[in-house]
Amino acid sequence: MNKRQFLSTAAASMLAMGVLVVVPAAHAESMGKCFGVATAGHNDCAGISGLHSCKGTTTMNYNPGDFVVKPTGTCEKMGGLTMEQAKAVLANPAETKAFEEKMQKKMGA
Repeated sequence: MNKRQFLSTAAASMLAMGVLVVVPAAHAESMGKCFGVATAGHNDCAGISGLHSCKGTTTMNYNPGDFVVKPTGTCEKMGGLTMEQAKAVLANPAETKAFEEKMQKKMGA
């Protein structure tokens, strides 16, 4: 391979890597945290309820303090909550229990 071919190949590789780096950023903009739809062992990161601190460690289904990342618009369709809504539900134990029961029935679990 001569120097010109090498530089051409290297430039094409760098350009391709740059395009790949931009794709996840654009994809991330269309995603958001959806509280109250995570099932046991399938949460994303720590929840706002303080019951755990790691991804995949929730032991409860549909706890309003746990979230998963979903495409924009999907959360509302599923019956999930925004962070502000989740905090309001978590402030009242009766409301938390009612939300969990509603989601159990809705999701068929």
